[in-house]
Amino acid sequence: MAAYERILVAVDFSPSARRALREAARIADGEAEVMLVHVTPKLQPALPWSGANRKIVAQLGRQAVVDARAALAELAAGLAGLRTRTQVRVGVAHEAILDEAKRRKADLIVIGSQGHTLTERLAIGSTAERVTRKAPVPVLVTPAVRR
Repeated sequence: MAAYERILVAVDFSPSARRALREAARIADGEAEVMLVHVTPKLQPALPWSGANRKIVAQLGRQAVVDARAALAELAAGLAGLRTRTQVRVGVAHEAILDEAKRRKADLIVIGSQGHTLTERLAIGSTAERVTRKAPVPVLVTPAVRR
C-alpha cells in the first residue's frame, strides 16, 4: 500500500509549481492519484457601475478558466503512468486549495514556494504559508526555483 492515496498539487504554472508537480509524481510512484488544482482569482470590474465593463470582466474570467483547464490537461498528460485528476477553481488561492483538499480527501498537499522576501510575505502573504498553517493534512513545500 502506498504512503499516500491522494496527493493534491497546487499549480499556478510557475517554475516552482512545475517543481512541486515533479516531486508529487515522484512520491505518487504510480500508486497515488495526483490531483492538479489551479485557482484563478475572481475578477472584479474596475468600474462596477458600468455594464460593459462587467461583461468584459466576466468574459475574461470565463476565458481564464478555459485556458487553465487546457493547461492543466496538458500537464496531466505529461504524467504518464499516473492516475490524475484536474480541477480549476475560482476564488482566493489558499482557501480554494484547502477546500479542494478536504473535498477530495487528499492526504498530502504539495505546493511550490515562490521565494518571496519577508517584506513581500508580510505585505501580500504567501499562499504556501497559509496552506501550511491551515491544512488538516501534511503539506510539502518545494523550494522556489532560483532565476
